Amino acid sequence: MRYILLLWFAPLALFWGWYGLSAYDINMGMVFFSRNLHDAVFAIYGDTLGVAPEKIPPMIAGASIVDSAIIGAIAAFRWRANWYPQTKAWVADKYSQHFREENTTQFIADDDVAPIDEAPEFIDAEPEPTPTNLKVGPALPAE
Repeated sequence: MRYILLLWFAPLALFWGWYGLSAYDINMGMVFFSRNLHDAVFAIYGDTLGVAPEKIPPMIAGASIVDSAIIGAIAAFRWRANWYPQTKAWVADKYSQHFREENTTQFIADDDVAPIDEAPEFIDAEPEPTPTNLKVGPALPAE
């Protein structure tokens, strides 16, 4: 997974670093970062794709966002053993406090309100994770 993240992040960092420096003509004496090369590269891409060169950076930004979302979803799925139990416990704690404090009435008819005898209980097959029984380490043994 680390290699996938590296292979995703390195091209994005290189491209957007080059784009930022060349768009503002911060060339540091190198032709590679000059605005002339920037305009030429996007003119070539524009001719190849049949679109205006000004529309290409937003297209690349959109593709970068979609790719980042896909990679983020894959990483979250792979590492769910580390974050899911903590998130589940946090959400259950927040909602149980919400139901205990605010929802003390139950609607019977349109305007009639009857009190609830006790707060609703959340039934789980597994005990809630505590800091002492959380697994530490990689989600899968191959990592």
